[in-house]
Amino acid sequence: MFKSYWTIAWRTLVRNKVYTFVNVAGLALGICACLVIWVIVHYEFSFDRNHPDGKRIYRINSYEQILKNEREFLSTVVLADLPEAVRKQVPGVEVVAPYHALMNDTATIAGARNRQFDYPVQSITAGPEYFRIMAYDWLAGSQQTALSYPFSVVLTESRARLYFGNIPSEAVIGREVVYQDSLRVHVSGVVRDWTEHTDFPFTDFISESTVEHSFLFRTLHLDSSQHRGPALVSVLVKLAPKTDPDRVRASLSVVSKDYNRWLITRVELQPLDQVHFTITGGESSMSTAQLSTLYALLGIALFILALAIINYINLATAQSLSREKEISIRKVMGSGRGSLILQLLTETFILTALASLVAIPLVRPVLGVFSQFVPQGLVFRPLEPAILLFLLGITVFITIGAGLYPARLLSARSPVQTLNGAGAPRGGEKWYLRKGLIIFQFTVSLLFIIGTMGIGRQIGYMLHKDLGFRSDAIVMFGTGERGDSVGKARVLQAAIAGLPGVLDVARENMPPAGEDRGLITIRYRPQSNEPIRTEAIIADEHYIPLYDIHLLAGRNLFPSDTLKEVVINESLSRVLGFRHPEEAVGAQVSSGHKHLTVVGVVADFHKYSYHEPIQPLLIAGMACTDIAVRLDAKGKTAKELRAIIARVEKQWKGFYPHRPFEYEFVDEEIAQMYQREQALEGLMDIATGIAVFISLIGLFGLTLFTTERRTKEIGIRKVLGARVTDILGLLVKDFLRLLVIALVIASAGGWYFMHRWLRDYAYRVGIGPELFLLAGGALLVVTVLTVGVQSLRAATVNPVRSLRSE
Repeated sequence: MFKSYWTIAWRTLVRNKVYTFVNVAGLALGICACLVIWVIVHYEFSFDRNHPDGKRIYRINSYEQILKNEREFLSTVVLADLPEAVRKQVPGVEVVAPYHALMNDTATIAGARNRQFDYPVQSITAGPEYFRIMAYDWLAGSQQTALSYPFSVVLTESRARLYFGNIPSEAVIGREVVYQDSLRVHVSGVVRDWTEHTDFPFTDFISESTVEHSFLFRTLHLDSSQHRGPALVSVLVKLAPKTDPDRVRASLSVVSKDYNRWLITRVELQPLDQVHFTITGGESSMSTAQLSTLYALLGIALFILALAIINYINLATAQSLSREKEISIRKVMGSGRGSLILQLLTETFILTALASLVAIPLVRPVLGVFSQFVPQGLVFRPLEPAILLFLLGITVFITIGAGLYPARLLSARSPVQTLNGAGAPRGGEKWYLRKGLIIFQFTVSLLFIIGTMGIGRQIGYMLHKDLGFRSDAIVMFGTGERGDSVGKARVLQAAIAGLPGVLDVARENMPPAGEDRGLITIRYRPQSNEPIRTEAIIADEHYIPLYDIHLLAGRNLFPSDTLKEVVINESLSRVLGFRHPEEAVGAQVSSGHKHLTVVGVVADFHKYSYHEPIQPLLIAGMACTDIAVRLDAKGKTAKELRAIIARVEKQWKGFYPHRPFEYEFVDEEIAQMYQREQALEGLMDIATGIAVFISLIGLFGLTLFTTERRTKEIGIRKVLGARVTDILGLLVKDFLRLLVIALVIASAGGWYFMHRWLRDYAYRVGIGPELFLLAGGALLVVTVLTVGVQSLRAATVNPVRSLRSE
C-alpha cells in the first residue's frame, strides 16, 4: 500500500512539472533560510555548554559609569582586592579563581634558534584554582601543584607541540619558554586542548605568583605607585553543590559595596553559558553574540517558514481543482478518507524532501556571500547528526503543517457533487482562510520592508549627519612613544607636514570620534568645589584646525608639552554655569594640583555613537604621540591618495625601520561604531528579499486559484461585453483590498517595533506616515505586476474555450 502511495505521488509530481517546480523552489528557499539561521544560532548557543559542573560556574562582572547621568557599561573585570573578599565573606562559594589575560603576548623557545611565536599567544596568569573550575584533562604534571610556584607555565597539548615538536607530553616538563622577550618560565604541566566552543580559548597558563616577581606586576597595573587607576582582575567562581545562586548574589552585592570605587558602581554574578552574550562597554561589532539578535534571527526564521508553508497551502489548494475528479473516482472505488489524506501527505512529504535536498547545497554559498554576518569559526557540515535531525524535523513539520489542510479539504468533497459537475463551489463563496493567509503574507512582507527602510533611514542619518568636525581623508596611527618622550614623534610630525599632498598634521591621543575614552576630574571654584568628571582629549595646537572643529569663542591652544590650558565644548561650558560661550573664556579650572585656563569654547561634536548624548568634554594641550594626517584629497584619484600615504610610510620607516606602518582612516573608525546597525540592516535586507519572493509565489498561487475557479464567470462576462480592463479590475481589486488591510496591520506593528528600536538612540529620525506609504507602495507595485500578468492571461482567453463544456 505504501509503495503505491509513493508511486502515485511521484507520478503526480512529474506530471505537474510547473506546480512541482514552483513548490520546490519556494520551500527550498524557506528551508535554506531557516537552515542558515539555525546553523548560526546553534553555533552561538554552543559556547561553554559542556563544562563539568558548568551550572555551578559563574563569572563576576562589574558595571562602570564613566560620566554622571550616563548609562552604565558592563565590564568583565573587577577590582583586584574583591576576589579575596569573596573567598572569605561570601558563603556558598567553593572556589574563587582570579586571572589576568595577557594582551599581545609573544613566546620564544630557548635553544630553538630563537624561533619566535608571534601574537596571538592566548595566555593568562592564573593560580591552581583556575583548573579546579575549568576541568582540563591532564597529560603531564599535577593539577594541584603545576601553578603553585613562580615562573611556571602550563601549556595545552597543541601549544606544547607547536613549541617543542611532536614529543611526549612528559618530555615537555621542565622546558623553558620566554614570554615578551624577558619573562623566562618553565613548563610544569600539559593539558589536553578544549575541543568545544568556548570564550576561554587560552593556551598558555602562567602561574599567578610569577606576577609579583616580574615586570608583569607593573604592566598589569598592580603597582599603585606607577598607575593612577585601580588594579583590575577577571574572576571565575564555582558555587558549592545545591547552593542557591540568588543568595550568593545577595551576599556578593553586600560585600562588593566596600570594593566599588573608581568608576565601578556594582557587580553581578553571570552564568558561564551566558558569557558569550556579553557586550562590554566599548564593543560595537557582532563578534560577540547578542541574545536579542539571535532571538530576532529565530523570529525571522519562523516567519519565513510560515510564509513557505502558506505559499504551499495556496498552491496546493489552487492545484486541487484539477484533482477533484481523480479523488472522487478513488472514493467511488473504495478509498477511505484516511487513506486519501495519507496519499496527499505523501506527495507533500516528497516535495518537502526534494526541497530539503535542494536547500542543503545552497547553505555554504549563502554563508559565503553573507560572511560578514557569520560568526568566525562556524563551519557547515551537512552530515552532522544535529543538522540531519533538524532537516528531518523541519521536513515532517512542513509536511504536516502545509499538507494537512489541503489534504483534508480535498478528501472531504462529495464524489456525487464532483462527478455531476457541481464540485466547484460558486464563484461568490468566501474563502476566508486563504484570504487570511494572504493578508498574513502581506503583513509579514510589509513589516520587513518597514523595518528595512526604518533602519536604513536611521543609519543614513547617523552616517551623513554633520558630526561637528571633519573626518574625510584623515589617516591616523600611533608611534608607540611614551607621553613623556615626544621628541621623535614631533620630528616625524614635522617631516610628514612637509610632504606634498599633506595639508596638516596633528599629534593626539585619540580622534574626535571613536570608542576610545578619556576621563579627567576638574573643579571650578566660583560655582562650587564639587568635582566634575568630563571627557578629555589630549592634543596639540594643530588638532582643532585639522579636524575643522568650529571655534565659538576664544582662541586655539598654544604649543605646549605641559598641561596649562584647555579648550572646552558647549556642554561643559553649560555645566560650569555659563550661559554664553564667550563668558567661559578665561575661566580657571583645576585638575589635581594644576590650574588650567579655559582659552576657547568649541561647538559640541559627537564623540561617540548616536546612542549616547553629547557629554561635557575638554581638549587639553600637552604632550601626546599619536599622529593624524589630513590628506589633500580634492580632485585626487585613489591611486594618487595611495601615493601620498606611501610617502608618509617612507617617512615612518626612516624613524621606525623595524615596525610595520599600520594606519586607519578616521571615517573607518566612525563606521565601526555603527557596525552592528549595518549588520542588522543587511540581515533585514536578506529577510525582506526572501519574504517578498515567497509572498509573490503565494500570490501567484492564489491568482491561479482564483482565475481557475472563475474561468466560466470570466467567459460569460466577456460574452456580455466586458472589456479586458474590466476583467483585470475584477481580479486585481480583491488583492488590493487584502493589501490595504495588511498595510493597516503592518503600519501599527511597524510603528511599535520601530519606536522601540529607536528608543536606544539619543539622536534619531522621526517615524512619519510616508515610511508606511512607501512600504505599501513598493509592495503594491510588485503585487500588481505579479497578479496582473496572470490575470491578463485569464482575461484574454477566448470565451469559447472556457464555455465549450456547456
